[in-house]
Amino acid sequence: MLEDNKMLEAAKVGKGASIVSIILMPFIFTILLSVGIGVASIIGVTIFGNNETELSLIYLQYMQYAISFAIAGGGILLYVSYIEKRKVESLGFFKNHVISSYLKGMAIAVIGILLVISILQFKGEITLTVSNLPIGINGIILFGLILTAWIIQGAAEEILVRGYMFQSIAVKYGVYKGIIFSSVVFSLLHLGNSGVTAISLINILMCGLMLCLLVLKEENLWGACGFHTAWNLFQGNIFGINVSGNVLDVSLFKTHIGEASIWNGGPFGMEGSILTTGFMIMVSGILIWQLSKKTA
Repeated sequence: MLEDNKMLEAAKVGKGASIVSIILMPFIFTILLSVGIGVASIIGVTIFGNNETELSLIYLQYMQYAISFAIAGGGILLYVSYIEKRKVESLGFFKNHVISSYLKGMAIAVIGILLVISILQFKGEITLTVSNLPIGINGIILFGLILTAWIIQGAAEEILVRGYMFQSIAVKYGVYKGIIFSSVVFSLLHLGNSGVTAISLINILMCGLMLCLLVLKEENLWGACGFHTAWNLFQGNIFGINVSGNVLDVSLFKTHIGEASIWNGGPFGMEGSILTTGFMIMVSGILIWQLSKKTA
């Protein structure tokens, strides 16, 4: 049964989450993000001064991602450790299958992005051109910073949504309510993003459902973290597509989108495409089938 899943069993130790902490955690997470952005800005000024070159602004953008999400995610880890009296690994960071689960999550994301981009290019919705990236030591440092930022960002959002919220609700009120509630919250967290549409919110909701299923199937949080990191990295910094409406200035390719449509997602990016809807449904169906075999 799903109730015996390792991810859910781990949340039963310690004091457990209260309904108040479950409701307030997304707001606390958002406040900590703002604090982190302020901290990153101060560090940026200390490092770069008033020298606002194109390269320094790019560095600052990813420093803000890394620092703000590290503070927000770290805040939840501290709360779980000191208030709920349970180990950090109980959120799904178990020591087994770390690499294999992470790579599975990454593979799902990369396959999805390549599939959607291939169809869009075949339909003439987009065109790809090679971009001019920084080379030499600047290029190496920048790539390391970008990768670090997406690893931290992906992990932090997974700690909040699939780690804390899904786990806590599933243990208290049932697995299906946990999946639905955490996925709705995940979608609503993107409500204020630039270029958001009804389809993009539905797709993020579907992504939330799919990642909950992946967490249950892998019985850890590593796969979801891997998906989140690869999805943002490949979409934004490999193919130069807006990530949830956020414009990124450095990428291997530049994807030129024609007139905004339900196919290409417009300014919100791939997450606004009905092709992404189909992919999320397909992967969710496969995971449901795998889980049904696992729990039979």
